[in-house]
Amino acid sequence: MLKDCLPGSLFTGTVLVSEWKESPFRQKQGTFVMLTCQDASGSLPAKIWEPDAMQLTWLSRHRVFQIKAAVGEYKGGLELAIEAMRPLAEDDLDFSLLLPSSPFSGEELEMRLQKIRRQIAHPALTALVAQILDDAELGAAFRRAPAAAKIHQAYLRGLWEHSLAVAELAGAIGDLYPESDRDLLLTGALLHDLGKIEEYGFEPGVAVTTNGRLLGHIVMGVEMISRAVAEIPEFPADLRLKLLHIITSHHGRYEWQSPRRPKCLEALIVHYADALEADLWQFRRARADNPGQIWSPYLKPLERCVYLE
Repeated sequence: MLKDCLPGSLFTGTVLVSEWKESPFRQKQGTFVMLTCQDASGSLPAKIWEPDAMQLTWLSRHRVFQIKAAVGEYKGGLELAIEAMRPLAEDDLDFSLLLPSSPFSGEELEMRLQKIRRQIAHPALTALVAQILDDAELGAAFRRAPAAAKIHQAYLRGLWEHSLAVAELAGAIGDLYPESDRDLLLTGALLHDLGKIEEYGFEPGVAVTTNGRLLGHIVMGVEMISRAVAEIPEFPADLRLKLLHIITSHHGRYEWQSPRRPKCLEALIVHYADALEADLWQFRRARADNPGQIWSPYLKPLERCVYLE
């Protein structure tokens, strides 16, 4: 598995190539290919030096390969130098075996979800959460989808994990501000990223869908929740408006593609809980990925290196 790679070793195994790009050398003729290889244990960057025509054709037509690669170090992290590769048939392949998953089991996540749901007392919000999360299709997608393509929890069950952590953080903040509407707060936190079910596909690898590119998860989340609300008789109009505002404003800033900035206490709490959880995940992952190190490599999403001691 990729997670077991050590500098100076040779890796042989099956990987999913989630992205690749051919680039020219700067100071000589020829090209090289930069790839991202992944399996269920994680992902590593890789290079093919001076690829031949057959390899480029394979990369344009296939996604799963058996590779042999030397494991080296580059800019503080591991990198593969692919020496040999061959494509594998995908017809009967279970892509979930090549995709990383949340470190939390489904059983643990479900226990945390039910604990949060028991804290929501408002009957309309209780019905809404049930309408979405107990639906055979929607509920299964929520529990399987990634939270992102790259930045945080970009793995199976990632959306589930992230949404629960945001709800738990939001609930803890809400305890300090008892004037906040706890039912609305927890519901908004649980469902704030619901649109990511449609924003990301995950077979063969995590990638943004066409709908995701054209609309984004905020717009799609508003649409999905609006449809679910419409199925609940006499759902309070003011409650619907506040909930949709939480979804609409949870990115917090216009430059972060947020259609609105938070304008009520619950929306502000969800926004900061969401941002905090994503950053905390980066810090925790940096420590897990760099055991025994004092500093992490430069982390682009955080725009800094992280002190690990």
